[in-house]
Amino acid sequence: MPSSNQKKIGKRPEKEQVTLSDTMNDTWRVMKPFVHFSIKALRVIGYALIFIVKNIPKLEDHKPAASKKNKIIKI
Repeated sequence: MPSSNQKKIGKRPEKEQVTLSDTMNDTWRVMKPFVHFSIKALRVIGYALIFIVKNIPKLEDHKPAASKKNKIIKI
């Protein structure tokens, strides 16, 4: 016969019950370094993409030289 004093698996005693705010604070404390790292990594990737897009040559910059039909050769 089980007595009322036995511990149940996965159950905490009433005095050790954790509130939702305690759980959220603990979760944020654990995840905070990962969140900060990911924000910094995304910022670096964003700056790299902006740099690459800004340095793509534009079509107007690469005008072909005068074609052979337009050249005038004086002798």
